[in-house]
Amino acid sequence: MAEHTPKRILEVRAQLYDLLTHCIPATVILKTLTFKLISMIDDNLKAEVVKWSAFYEHRIKTGSKVIFHLEAFVAKFMRTLEMYLMGMMMDDF
Repeated sequence: MAEHTPKRILEVRAQLYDLLTHCIPATVILKTLTFKLISMIDDNLKAEVVKWSAFYEHRIKTGSKVIFHLEAFVAKFMRTLEMYLMGMMMDDF
């Protein structure tokens, strides 16, 4: 949550790979991650995160290489959160 960098995405990717290699389904990983993240963010952002979670869940079910879709969700979440926080900071001026 605190760091929105490519380095952090690579760290998260390693954790996602670890979960996948332990035979945890990608949809379970995505749903669990979504529920954890929405409990930590502002109410105004929750619908957006759930929308993107549903989008990437569909991609996971229809595509191959589930790691790409999980990683894309993480990147999208980081970007969405960053844009939201920047908007809040702009409102303070």
